[in-house]
Amino acid sequence: MSVDCEQLEACFREKGPMASLEMLENQMINAGDHTGWFYTLLMKARNELGLAPTPTASADEIPSGLHEPYEEAIRAAGRKVGSAALEKGQLEAAWQMYKLLGEPEPVRAALLAKPLGDDDDWELPIRLAFYEGLAPEIGFEWILRRYGLCNAITTLSQETPGGAAVRQHCLRALVRALREELMRRLKADLRHRAGLPQVERDEDLGPPPALGAILQLLDEHPELTEEDNYHIDLSHLQSTVQLSTQLGECVERGLARELCDYGSRLKGRFVPKGEPPFEDFFGGWGRFISALEGDKTEEQLAFFREQAVRAGEEGNPYPAEVWLDLLRKLGHDREALEAAGMCQSPAALRPACHEHKDFRSMREAARRQEDRVHFLAALLEQRNLEPRAR
Repeated sequence: MSVDCEQLEACFREKGPMASLEMLENQMINAGDHTGWFYTLLMKARNELGLAPTPTASADEIPSGLHEPYEEAIRAAGRKVGSAALEKGQLEAAWQMYKLLGEPEPVRAALLAKPLGDDDDWELPIRLAFYEGLAPEIGFEWILRRYGLCNAITTLSQETPGGAAVRQHCLRALVRALREELMRRLKADLRHRAGLPQVERDEDLGPPPALGAILQLLDEHPELTEEDNYHIDLSHLQSTVQLSTQLGECVERGLARELCDYGSRLKGRFVPKGEPPFEDFFGGWGRFISALEGDKTEEQLAFFREQAVRAGEEGNPYPAEVWLDLLRKLGHDREALEAAGMCQSPAALRPACHEHKDFRSMREAARRQEDRVHFLAALLEQRNLEPRAR
């Protein structure tokens, strides 16, 4: 038996339960065992309420009349332990308590109160801010600052904590970060070509470039995109451009189109190629974003429709999926039926056809897929929508 346990047993025999509970609490505090301290406080509350003393015992054993007092004791214990942990800067231990209580604000405030420096441990703050959802927007910006674009892109390839609004914030931050890095590299390239010393600090480059600044620079210096001359990791550029199509209307979507324009000017062995409709990878995604931005939208839609029809004849549904995605993002729901008919099963099409009272897409999809059951079902569904002959 450990010395601590021997002391507890001696205290229990000589001074009774309350004194031994006080001793145990002091032991937990001195050991920095926040979980043990919390359970000790619960055991004290149970003793005072006349309940079974074991803090991990089932709540079903508690009489209904004591539920509220015991729940209040849990809240008081969690706040006491959590507050003490915060005072010592122990965010992990504090979060265990406040998360249990559903009270994130004290830890959030402490997390954001101290700026992070280069020599600090960023892992815990990032996990609490982003992955635990205490401040996901700031957490993502910390990921960008500490771990860079590659890690940030990987993070956004998964579900984002905090929902759609947080994801939009993160996507905007990613586009801005990549574009600012591109501008830094372009300016560094120009200084190198001119034989000038490189800028030592990012702040010496001035504020972030305004929309159109990169295109103006490229127009003035076509040598920047000569054969095999790349300024940023092309996989980062590819991923960021594709992720940007998830953005709603915002300045950053226009910035992403500028990134596409840069990519479309590149030459050489490593310029990425895709499958239709993105054989010209950056040109194709530039068209997609341009349509979202309202720039020659009908012309862009015609391009994607043509690609979908041509690929559909060869049994490739992917271009139709792209066309469908674009139509839905633009709110062209009825026109999306035609695209859906090229890449979805007849059964999957039925709800949309029913909503729009038009089963032609379901019928044609069934014809292409030689699904006679759903082909006839589409005919019958359409017939049921027609007025009965009198």
